[in-house]
Parts: sequence; structure tokens; C-alpha cells
Amino acid sequence: MTFPTAPRTVVTDKGEIKYSEVVRENVRKLEAYVQEMASGDSVSGNVNIQKLQDDVLRLWTVVKSLPEISNDQKNRIKALYDGVAKSLQAPPEPQPPHPGTRSRRSSSQFLRPQITGVTPFTSITQDKTPLLHLKRKVGTTWEYSSNLTGAYLDILHEIATSGTSFKDKNALLTGVGKGSIGVEIVKGLLAGGARVVITTSSYSRKTVEYYQSIYHTVGSRGSSLTVVPFNQGSKQDVEALVEFIYTTLGMDLDYILPFAGIPENGREIDGLDDRSELAHRMMLVNLLRILGAVKNKKASRHFVTRPTQVILPLSPNHGLFGNDGLYSESKISLETLFQRWASESWGEYLCLAGAVIGYVLSFFTC
Repeated sequence: MTFPTAPRTVVTDKGEIKYSEVVRENVRKLEAYVQEMASGDSVSGNVNIQKLQDDVLRLWTVVKSLPEISNDQKNRIKALYDGVAKSLQAPPEPQPPHPGTRSRRSSSQFLRPQITGVTPFTSITQDKTPLLHLKRKVGTTWEYSSNLTGAYLDILHEIATSGTSFKDKNALLTGVGKGSIGVEIVKGLLAGGARVVITTSSYSRKTVEYYQSIYHTVGSRGSSLTVVPFNQGSKQDVEALVEFIYTTLGMDLDYILPFAGIPENGREIDGLDDRSELAHRMMLVNLLRILGAVKNKKASRHFVTRPTQVILPLSPNHGLFGNDGLYSESKISLETLFQRWASESWGEYLCLAGAVIGYVLSFFTC
């Protein structure tokens, strides 16, 4: 049985930053986890930035005085905590929309779903942002929506208590290596009865047996798991993958989770190399090509009433940490899709949600 976990980051006496996942205290069921995300660990809008900066300064003074920590490690620690302090500052006041911008109704005008047997999260207010939350586009900016967040948490609570079904749903996932977020999503989809296609760049008997063991453990009635060798850096592979799904397997995708990527650690602006270019092509250019190829298949079949839900892997790291090549450029560029969804012609074929995975988890939706 899998228990909800929490991230833990520790800076050792030698200045090493170690990350691990630990079981959450007193959270043995998913219902309790949803409740904790809604209230227990909320990000308050009234952060005392001055106190936080003072604490960071004191911590930096201690770190700077330790001779066993190298200058490089010291600089990384200072940049990390300075970045966190900056990220907690209140965002600027949203500007009124420019003339000609398509208007959207305020989220307060949308009704929350009536779910029987589930206590609604009525405590969610505009000045209290839970760790899991939704944002809605207002004019040209994205603003936290307490109404949508409450509805979202209600649905999560219902799923945690009563379960959910992915019967007759088709999903494509990339980036599902061992220990990844993608693997856990695959498990949930298979348990719910979905037909899932996953890709791997290291296709071998050992790899296939690993995914086969996952299916044997969590697969349910009607579910299927197809493992496909795939290089997301290849335009030819992108086209062949979508052709295989729509023609050979005869599927129309309901979900796409393109989480494939490769690390670019240690590369600053003067050290970009062929690996950085490959990573950028994988995490941005060919990700867009996958979406474009799916749009073409749906358009050629006149599937205009079944938009595919795309979960974009976003990040709060917009150059915040540095030393990671073109990673931040790849992630922030994906956010342009939310504008292009309205300005280009493919909006009726693809539906976008951006999962910001980092200090908090928030969603942008189109």
C-alpha cells in the first residue's frame, strides 16, 4: 500500500543538498491528504518578507563561516534561499485588460458542482491559497481562483473517498522512468481502467518486464498498457508515434502527459552544448510537434467534440536556480500555449492544463 508522502530537503554539514520523500505524519488515507492540502499547509498571503529575509541572512552568515563548505556550494545555497524569498513576495497588482482582449467571466460566477456525501471546502477564501490550487485567466494575467480551487478540492476528496473511473479513456505518457511522477500517474490510470500508451528511450526486455509488473499489480478490467520505443528528440519518431496510436491502435487520445526530459545540470550561459540543444528540442520543440500531430489526426477525422486534455509540465524555475542549461527556457516557453490556444486554430482539438510542479502545485487551465 502507498501512503501519501511529503518532500524533505536537508542541507548537510558539508553543504550538500539532499532531497527525499517521507511518509506524512498522521496522513494514512488520501482523504486526509486532500484535507491537508486544503488547509494544513496553506501558503498565506501575509508572509513577513522582512523576517524571512533576515532569517536567510542569518543562515547565510552561518554557512559562510564554515570552512569545509566550498565557495561553489556556498553560492548555490545563497542563490537557493534568496530565490525562495523572492518567490514568496506578493505579485504585482494585475493591470486592466488591454482593449480588444477577449473577456472572461469572473470565477465567482461559476457554480461549484453539487457532490452528495462530500463536505465542500467552504473554508477556501481568496486570501488563503492552498498548496493545491487553480488559477483562472483574467484579462492578460492569471489569478488564483478560490471558487475553482474549492470545486477542484471537492472533486479530489470525492475521488479519494469513492474512487474514479477511466473506463474507455486513452492516454499517452512520455517520461515515465522508474521513480518518476509519470509512473505514479500510469498506475492511477491503469487502476481506473484506462488504455495507456507509454514511451521509453531504453526499450529492452528488462524495461518491458518492469512495466509489465506494474500492469500485473494495478491493472484493472478493460485497462491495457502499450510500451513503445521512442526518441522524443526525433521528429520522425514523433510522427511515427502518433500515427501508430491513431492508425495501428485505433485510439483517439483523451489525455496527453508529455513529461519526457533530460537533465542539463552544470551548464551556464557560456556552457551550452549539444545536450542542451537536445533537451530543448525534447522538452519544447518536439513536445509541440506531438500536440500538432494529434491535432492533425483529430482534424482529419473531424473529432471536434472530443478535445484531448493535455497536462503541460510547467515549473516555477524561470532561471531561479541557474546552472541548468535551457531548462527554464523550455518550461517558460510552454506557457505561451495558453495565449496561442485562443489566438490559433487548434483550440477545439486540444484542452490545456499546466501543472506547476515545485514549491506548490497549481494549475493553469484553458
